[in-house]
Amino acid sequence: MATLSRKTLGLMIRLADQYMSHTQIEQLFFELEIQETYISKPNKMKRLQNVVKGLEYRQEEDLLREMVSEVINQLPEQQAEELKDALIKDGFVVGEKGIAEDVPIAEENRSAIEMLIDKHADELDAKTLSHHLKNTLDLFKKEKWDASVGQARNFVEQILDDIAKAIAKETKASPDLSKPVKVREYLQACGFFDESEKKKLVDGVYGYFSEEGSHPGISKQSTARVCMHILWAFAYYILEKFEEWEKQST
Repeated sequence: MATLSRKTLGLMIRLADQYMSHTQIEQLFFELEIQETYISKPNKMKRLQNVVKGLEYRQEEDLLREMVSEVINQLPEQQAEELKDALIKDGFVVGEKGIAEDVPIAEENRSAIEMLIDKHADELDAKTLSHHLKNTLDLFKKEKWDASVGQARNFVEQILDDIAKAIAKETKASPDLSKPVKVREYLQACGFFDESEKKKLVDGVYGYFSEEGSHPGISKQSTARVCMHILWAFAYYILEKFEEWEKQST
């Protein structure tokens, strides 16, 4: 489950202190039914800090999310976008109904995929694949968008190469797997992918991950986020397909 980082909560406090009045903050606490422990503190930042610390201590994550959402609604556009960007890195999206967990970015997805990889540790390079998955998410959180996408591409290259080698070993074949394109061609030739699947899905995913720079009409951050959505779905698809291939080959 994604949680709000201290960095994001600190940003919310700073922005609320700068752009909200005492009256607005008082009304915010009133509407959210938040009880202040130190009501004698006249300083806005101290009041906000004390309230956030209290909610953290009581593990009231839902109320913290609601508080962040309400602050966003009262900030100028530029500052609101700054806070939304911070939430994305924490694994959340902001919609009309408030803050919701961005499931494809959650740590649970990485862990679930790693469990599937571990089931086939005899055929797949589990350590390298897990490394690429972890770096994809970690680099995204560090705002290294291009590097995050690069790790997603590395994962795709690695898992396809591992599967191709496993199939070649099982069938006693000696294909040329020296380049990613040859790996994808072999996986079609051996029947793991059909022609449409290989061209429209596999080549498409790899091609999207390989394009440098941001795509027209979308920021680098959004591109990296889309790539993570695609990666989790693609990883599940490939691992389930490989599991089915193993059942049929035994």
